[in-house]
Amino acid sequence: MLLELKKVGDIIDRILREDDFPDRIQPDYLREAVLDYPVRGGKRLRPALLMWSCGIYGGSESQAMLPAAAVEVFHNWTLVHDDIIDDDEVRRGAPSCHRRLAARAAKRFPNRSAGTVDKFGRDMAILCGDLQQAWANSLLLKSVEHGVPPAIAVALARRLQELTSRELISGEALDVEFPMRELSGIAVAEVETMLYLKTGILLQFSVECGAALALETTDFQIPEIRNLGRFALAAGVAFQLRDDYLGLYGDFRKFGKTIGADLREAKPTLLLLKAFELLPEDGRRQLQALLKLERYSEAALQQARTLVGDCGAAAFAAARAEQLAAEAHDILKTLPANRYRGLLQDLVDYLLTREL
Repeated sequence: MLLELKKVGDIIDRILREDDFPDRIQPDYLREAVLDYPVRGGKRLRPALLMWSCGIYGGSESQAMLPAAAVEVFHNWTLVHDDIIDDDEVRRGAPSCHRRLAARAAKRFPNRSAGTVDKFGRDMAILCGDLQQAWANSLLLKSVEHGVPPAIAVALARRLQELTSRELISGEALDVEFPMRELSGIAVAEVETMLYLKTGILLQFSVECGAALALETTDFQIPEIRNLGRFALAAGVAFQLRDDYLGLYGDFRKFGKTIGADLREAKPTLLLLKAFELLPEDGRRQLQALLKLERYSEAALQQARTLVGDCGAAAFAAARAEQLAAEAHDILKTLPANRYRGLLQDLVDYLLTREL
């Protein structure tokens, strides 16, 4: 499966290098920023989901390539904006978009204050994300030149905006709101709803898009497409639960993102919510004291890991991820039995055991 995932990544890399959309972006460092996250690589899960879902129903690779590149670029604008919101300094083992743009500005405009340079980096990164969203739409509509019927391309572009953008940004808004509330007042079900929106919805679109291309339909309510969408939502939340686990227990060298960022933001992940529910009063006080620190030493991280692990919160989150993965597998069993279904089955297993 990993070899097939790499093949998808190679196709996406080639399309992004060759596409002319970024060529006329000005200034040059904004053009470089638009290209930065997409060409850094990443797991390419969404393009793979789209292309393999197309393959399940007999669709061709050539039909799916540009839409697959579109969902990857779309995903990357959400990362750029998410990193600004979370003030994350690292993405995929390198400086985040707004930090890299700020560093570029510090060299280009040496007489500007640090605060001015930081604001410039954030402002430019917002524009970078806006351009990436436009690029994603361009790639999707350009698929008409590669055999996708115009009516289907338009329907997919409309669904990308009416469903995916709206739902995904709603999920991000809930994620931004949660830290403003008391942790004790946030239910686990609310967090899962946020995850379905913020993470699951783009995975849902990816598989729906692939199936619609293969079946040449604009009806997203037919069972073939609805079942794939349900599969992607379950797999997406399982993926995010694993991501939250790695955000505390992962190895930075593999994970590529700051370990402990969720503690710093007091983000109500399922891990934290369950820990506060299960810990005794003294343990809750200790964990509360570890939230919103400027920097996290290895000792502080280890204390948080021990508190979350010993009370059973980590095991609870792992069990929920496994339950969702089982749901995803059960849905896959109803789909045509071919190599693409096997790839999707292997992908779900990978999402639950990955270290990056």
